[in-house]
Amino acid sequence: MLEKALIFISNLLNKELKMSFGLTDDVVVAGSLINLDGSITKNIENKVVLSIINLEHEKTTKHHGEYLHTTKGGYNKTNPPVHLNLYILVSANYNSDNYMEALKMLSNVIGVFQATKVFTSETYPDLAPFIQRMTFETYNVPVQELSHVWGGIGAKYVPSMVYKVRMVSIQKNQIKERITGIKGIETKIHKH
Repeated sequence: MLEKALIFISNLLNKELKMSFGLTDDVVVAGSLINLDGSITKNIENKVVLSIINLEHEKTTKHHGEYLHTTKGGYNKTNPPVHLNLYILVSANYNSDNYMEALKMLSNVIGVFQATKVFTSETYPDLAPFIQRMTFETYNVPVQELSHVWGGIGAKYVPSMVYKVRMVSIQKNQIKERITGIKGIETKIHKH
């Protein structure tokens, strides 16, 4: 389900960048900058790369489980969804000859999320159904921490921005309990 959120963001940005610059090829890809073996990921040169660098459980929403109505008049109890905030690193992964192009692309991405900070399924029908709303906010990473992020990734720094994306919900709808519905109320009056 996380991949659907990243695919939506990638498709949205590709559409915006193609319109802005008259491009025909996708320039935004979702993925990792570095493979597990330390090698550079293929097909990310001269691209804007979206990478999830952290997940955070959103604790401000409280759910105690959901009751889903069945076709037989009963209810199924499920565990509540897990609400996550995604920390997405947007990297303009261009070689040094294309440094200005990297800045141009990153500026345009920042402009997209400045113009539209909230995405809902009503305004963006291609948003996955389990994502009712996604809010983008710039996440300022201090220089010292940024150095640790890039060191942890194992890549050389490129122009980038981190966004905190609220809130992706994950729910498997695994039934924990079946509850029969009330079919009617019967009253009896006894006369003495």
